[in-house]
Amino acid sequence: MSQTRPRTDASTTIPTTTPSRRVPHRPAEGTLTTTSGVLLLVAVLSGALLAGCTSTPSEEGKGTLVIFHHGSPTPGIEAAEKEFEKTHPGVKVMREKGGALENMRKVTDLGRHADVVYTDDYSIIPPVMFPDDANFWIRYAHDEMTLAYGSNSKYANEVTADNWYEILQRPDVKWGIADPNAGPDGYFSVGQIALSNAKYGDDMIFHDLLEENTAIRMTTNGGQMTISCPEDLKPKTSKVVVAEDPETLYPMILAGDIDYAFGYMGSVIGEGPDGIKTVDLPKEVDLSDLSLVKSTYNKITMVMFSDSSERKLTVTLGAKANGLTIPSNADHSDYAVDYLKIFFGPIGDTALQNVAIQPLSPPETNDLTKVPADLRGSLKQGE
Repeated sequence: MSQTRPRTDASTTIPTTTPSRRVPHRPAEGTLTTTSGVLLLVAVLSGALLAGCTSTPSEEGKGTLVIFHHGSPTPGIEAAEKEFEKTHPGVKVMREKGGALENMRKVTDLGRHADVVYTDDYSIIPPVMFPDDANFWIRYAHDEMTLAYGSNSKYANEVTADNWYEILQRPDVKWGIADPNAGPDGYFSVGQIALSNAKYGDDMIFHDLLEENTAIRMTTNGGQMTISCPEDLKPKTSKVVVAEDPETLYPMILAGDIDYAFGYMGSVIGEGPDGIKTVDLPKEVDLSDLSLVKSTYNKITMVMFSDSSERKLTVTLGAKANGLTIPSNADHSDYAVDYLKIFFGPIGDTALQNVAIQPLSPPETNDLTKVPADLRGSLKQGE
């Protein structure tokens, strides 16, 4: 399995053949886990003992590090968690996995407490959590968008970075995409399809793939594109499957239920089953090149829940960059700082690189003065 290459050279050409990447299998992860791997089936009340976790009388009361996270950085999170346990005996680590928006809404809407909240798009932290529930973001890694398929997919021997959009339009091909209203998994995928219009010189790609098969619509004004995603996407299920997250789509490929699925590399390699392959897309489409953010990616504005005044969320598309924050209601921000120092170090970086996520060294933040003082030395001021 080859590693994801850095994308900084604007002269990079589109490959004429499709590199294949075999994906190591990762067992399914429970929604709520502790360091002992026990699946919790009941809500955890404040001060309650977690099933499967043990503590001595002297360790009780030290507290719990609570982490809300999405799927792709899980290997890095697990690696940092194990090291954190060694240096913090008796502190419980509770991880809850869900979609990026879902995890943030647990804090903002449900009032739940978390010490670290991860997202696969750092740029949605401000519109969702600022200023009441968080006041800084940390951008710690970059990823790239891709198209996943299997050896059993229709036209698997033909698909390349030059023709993938044509193959998806064939009548007998069925493909999947994550719900853009559920979070970055989906709206990045919608964005990469929109960017394909300019890259391939075909103004009908977005129309033929999305407008013909869903209620998603795009308007263009002076080179800027606005994409509206209503709550009911109305997919033509004979052609397109819309899922909450891309991880549920990859097994469907191997089962023959769909032929292709949009996603990002860290998700495919970190969460996908063995046997999934990927199309290596050009940098103008895969959202991996920081030098193209302002000139290319920022031309896309995504409007989620576009038909709901109460739920509408507008995001300017940028590079595929993972982020996190320490919420304002964190019970143990001190534990969060100690854990993040490990996650941002060699242990976390190596685990992320193994699933094709490229760490930033050092990570960047929007405001060093708002980051806990003990964590500032691990970061630099970003744009």
